[in-house]
Amino acid sequence: MLKITYLFHSGFAIETSGSILIFDYWMDPSHAVATLLQSPKPFYVFASHFHEDHFAPAILEWRKTRGHITYLLSKDILRHRRAQKEDADVWLAKGGSWTDGTLSVHATGSTDSGVSWVVETEGLRLFHAGDLNNWYARFLPNASPGEIIHSEEMDEDVDPIQHEKRYLGELKDIRKLGHRFDVVMFPVDGRIGNGYTLGGRQFLERFDVGLFVPMHFAGSGFESAWRFREFAQARKVSFWEIQAEGDVIHVSHGGHRIIRPALLPSDGEAIMNLFAAARGIMVHSGNTQQWNNGYPNLQVVASDIERSGAYLIADDNRPTGYFAFLPSPDPTYRLIYEGHWRDDSLPYCVIHRIASLPEAHGIFSTIIKFALTLCPNLRMDTHRDNLIMQHLLKQHGFSYCGIIHLASGDERLAYQLLAPPASRAEGQGETS
Repeated sequence: MLKITYLFHSGFAIETSGSILIFDYWMDPSHAVATLLQSPKPFYVFASHFHEDHFAPAILEWRKTRGHITYLLSKDILRHRRAQKEDADVWLAKGGSWTDGTLSVHATGSTDSGVSWVVETEGLRLFHAGDLNNWYARFLPNASPGEIIHSEEMDEDVDPIQHEKRYLGELKDIRKLGHRFDVVMFPVDGRIGNGYTLGGRQFLERFDVGLFVPMHFAGSGFESAWRFREFAQARKVSFWEIQAEGDVIHVSHGGHRIIRPALLPSDGEAIMNLFAAARGIMVHSGNTQQWNNGYPNLQVVASDIERSGAYLIADDNRPTGYFAFLPSPDPTYRLIYEGHWRDDSLPYCVIHRIASLPEAHGIFSTIIKFALTLCPNLRMDTHRDNLIMQHLLKQHGFSYCGIIHLASGDERLAYQLLAPPASRAEGQGETS
């Protein structure tokens, strides 16, 4: 499971099970990095080039408060004297590579300054484009070979046809390292005018991508980046519609399955279809008493959203699952009968309202893996007739604890899962 946090502009924090990676930090309005710096995981900081919107000298101060951080910086930062040689552990130019056993890093080319990054870790391949893009695409329809055109946006004279050839050449070089990326972070910058999505589309034509993440759009607004969604969907590539600084998305199954916060009204129809599918599965298995009388509905989803606990699962951009993940206390768990909780002293989190399409496989496993990255003490309940859910709970290590009652008075079978002590220490306190 991969957790990606959007910081600002082209800045991202990526947390894996074993490390934390920061790319092209400039600003952090949501203060996400401050929390990540407290993690004991190995910490890696990347900067693709010297421009101030991709490299902030403030990142070098983090080492003073946290201890060891591995800095991987583009050599052009050194050439432009924005940092000293001793400031980085690794200086890379195009063609350079480095590994420490946790990460394998390749510095690939750019059509502006510095490098782009190919990073492999824990079986995942990530790509951060830096300033690699087909920046002058809007001039291409009317350009002649060898013609020099002045770009007011960039305040420079360019040969757009030659620039595109260079861009496509860089993609060809990157492809020599492989054609598959689980996550791609790529500029979708509306400020450069018509054709601002062309570079990203050309990238998708040449690579197999799990999740496409837009970046470099701070000057043109979030909505301008969403324009790329239709191009990603056309190629069955998951797309992250970033809404605000500090937004988080979780990725599993090689980038084709994502977990993101659910939104209303845009996700309303998909969620209701998932609830209907779940009811059908229940009835087919003999569970005719659960989720009756229009429950759950969009009002319940709205309440989950208000508590920052509504999540949608999508496979290749298709919604395939919904669940609520909520912090304690849950009033229905205050009293338990004919048994007891395995541990009633720790804060816990609750998973409710799991719904999925019948053809979507591994949804429950995905949810539990996600939940355990945030909270080591999980509680769930289910109907006595829901034999499918009871089987899944036991299969994933949940212990039966007793009987609880809903606000309506209906009984439910209650379960608890405690992560091993090492995982518990790492996950405690990360849920908000």
